[in-house]
Amino acid sequence: MKPEKFQARIWEILEPVDTQNFELVAAPAPDAQAIAAIEDTVGFPLPKDFAAFSQRTNGLCVVAREEVWPSPKQFDIGPAWTFWRGLVLLGIDAPELPEWASIRAMHRRLAESEVKGVLPLLKMIGASIMWGVDQAGTVVEVHEGQVTPLAGNFINVYAEQISELMQRQQDMARKLSERR
Repeated sequence: MKPEKFQARIWEILEPVDTQNFELVAAPAPDAQAIAAIEDTVGFPLPKDFAAFSQRTNGLCVVAREEVWPSPKQFDIGPAWTFWRGLVLLGIDAPELPEWASIRAMHRRLAESEVKGVLPLLKMIGASIMWGVDQAGTVVEVHEGQVTPLAGNFINVYAEQISELMQRQQDMARKLSERR
């Protein structure tokens, strides 16, 4: 996909996201050296469309607002999905990019779990699930150290995950209203 189409498609996917329920946060763009450093670390180039997107919108986090879906507290118990309150389109290291949103940090985490040859691009907040690409460009899901190749392209995975996040937020709103 051409970089400008990738950029437009990301914003098209995010169009139905209600900003009264979700915050969208991004970091400043990285420099060329940071992009080269990621590619050196991983051993293969970033997808060109993703790299171009990161030059405009780096480390895009979509997370439920605290007042709509409160963060879990230590020792909270509930169905797994009730902890999955956001997604992070991982970013390239830049001064204001937090470590939890960094491709490099998540790549290191995968390596520590003995997952090799995967460039992480997306992670779920509240779970150990990530999506990315392997050296051949195949989109993969990584969960609990298991790498599963997926059909389709990365942008389709992103669209599906944003849609599921919005559905979880609606489900959580119902769950919270039942408690009152």
